[in-house]
Amino acid sequence: MKTASPILGILIFLLAMPGFKSALAQERTFQMFQVMDLPREFNMNGSPSCKLEFQEEWIIDPLRSSISKTVNTFEVPCDDLSSTVKLPEGTTRLKNLSFEFSFLDLPEQMAKEIQIAIIDLVNNSYPLPEYYDLQDQLLSVYFHEDWSMEEDSLVFSKKVKALTPVIWQRRQTTDGEPLLDPDTGYPVFYKLELERIDLRQP
Repeated sequence: MKTASPILGILIFLLAMPGFKSALAQERTFQMFQVMDLPREFNMNGSPSCKLEFQEEWIIDPLRSSISKTVNTFEVPCDDLSSTVKLPEGTTRLKNLSFEFSFLDLPEQMAKEIQIAIIDLVNNSYPLPEYYDLQDQLLSVYFHEDWSMEEDSLVFSKKVKALTPVIWQRRQTTDGEPLLDPDTGYPVFYKLELERIDLRQP
């Protein structure tokens, strides 16, 4: 009976190590649709019911610790049909914009895939303590970005400078039972923002 080669044994040992598995992570590309509040810098007449809608391509590269976002199209719809938005003229730049992005807002399969890509990036950049169950608890991140909008050509650019992982932990009673919201019946969570991770620029 043949025994396994030493090389195979070493490979199995390395694959069991979290750091090595993260190093094997490949970059992933996602087609994203995102809706968010319209920053006041892009809302010259202060229309209250208007949003920003983006069709974007995200490339998450754990090995390079980078995330790039390419805005393919964007729109500024308003809930109130009588409202219109006056965009600023020329080029508008918005630096150090921070906002929370929740995986729970995505379809289930996409949420899992993006979450795994983000976890690979986080573990490759700044491994988190093992007592966190990242697939169960890392349910959102804060993106820290610089934005630029060209009014004449309607070109919108984003640069992802950093992200902050957010751990969600269920609130419990003194008996260890999950605490439920009395109105919705859903579990109540509290959020813990971890250390900001600066990203490389692609």
